[in-house]
This record gives sequence, structure tokens and C-alpha cells, in this order.
Amino acid sequence: MSLTMSHVSKVFKDGPNEFKALDDVSMKVDKGEFVAVMGPSGSGKSTFLSTAGALLSPTSGTIEMDGEDITALSDKEKTRMRLNKIGFVFQTANLIPYLSAADQLRVINIAAKTDGVVDHGTDLLKHFGLGHRMKKFPSELSGGEKQRVSIARALVNDPELILADEPTASLDSARGREVVELLANEVHDRGKAGIMVTHDERVLDLCDRVLTITDGRMTEAETVQS
Repeated sequence: MSLTMSHVSKVFKDGPNEFKALDDVSMKVDKGEFVAVMGPSGSGKSTFLSTAGALLSPTSGTIEMDGEDITALSDKEKTRMRLNKIGFVFQTANLIPYLSAADQLRVINIAAKTDGVVDHGTDLLKHFGLGHRMKKFPSELSGGEKQRVSIARALVNDPELILADEPTASLDSARGREVVELLANEVHDRGKAGIMVTHDERVLDLCDRVLTITDGRMTEAETVQS
């Protein structure tokens, strides 16, 4: 899976006023590549991630996944693609409070109609060191454990693209690095494409490239040596 954005702009309208959240953004993330996107608050990072993940449609430009123009898909087709090809990891774990760790993953299986694949979710939780916490509810998990469940939930349908929005925001430095290492390993070891929006400069060494976004315009920041 590769993701290519070509001359993508996103304009929001408020009555007679217009705000350009993305301004002619072009970028590509290849299979096995983990890219960080940095920028100040209000720079367009969240709009970029939502547009890359087909949650928002661009005002102009194209977005391709492995050569397929996803901007041309119907809403139903976009929903199906998000369930099966894209894994989202958010700032906070956003777990459903009345579901156990294991059931958080089963909900995604059911939504994607892959609910027969129960063992994969169990294996993921064990892989992330949560085998003994599968029956626990969010209120019984630490912040780091919640975020690991969130990552496992994002990966349960084996997506080709991983999009992470400030995954370390609610964690201390040690737990935050642990979470980003999990994401980086998943991208590198299993040949996925990954994008992480972050303010945390301490984890940039785990990324292959760093992009910056300011006032909706994106530039290459630096190459991170492994």
C-alpha cells in the first residue's frame, strides 16, 4: 500500500468567509515507511490526517491508494475502505467504557463483517503484552494499556495504512515512546504505510521522514537516520 496526495487543498466555508486548511499539499508515503507530520496548533495537521484517511473530502486535488483515486469513491465505498484498509489511532484511546479490551476489537470485526476472525484480536492483545488484561474494562487499564488496546483495535483488520493522531499526547515520555515503537515496528515489520501527526520531538528518531505543515502548506523537514 502506498498513499499519494497530489495538489490537495481543503477549504472550509463559514458564510461569506473561507478558510484554507490545506493548501496545495503533495506527498507520498510508501509501503514500509513511517512518516511524522509536525506543525503548530491550527496548522492543518488534523485536517490533513482526516483527508488522508477519507474522513474528509478534499476541495481539490487527488488522493490515491495504490493508484486508486479514493476521492472518486462513493460514501459507502469510503466507509468500507476505512474499515478494511485504514487503521486510526487517536490522541486518546477512545475506548467504549462498557466493553472489555477483547470486545473493543470484536466490535471492529463485526463492523467490517470479519467477526469470524476472533483469534487475530486475541493474538494482537497478547503481542502487545495485554494477554492478561483482555477481560478488563477501560476503567481498569492504565493510560499506556488503553493506548495499546487502541493500537490493537486499529490493526485488528490488518489495515494497509495506519494513521495516528498525537498518539503520545496523554502519556508520559516512557509510555509514549513505547506506543510509537509499537506503531513503527508494525509499519516496518509488516510492510504497511504509516503517518503520525505529533508534537513530540523525542520520538522522531523512530520515523523514516519528518514533514512539517504550516498554514496548510507542507514541506519536507529532514531525513531521520535509522
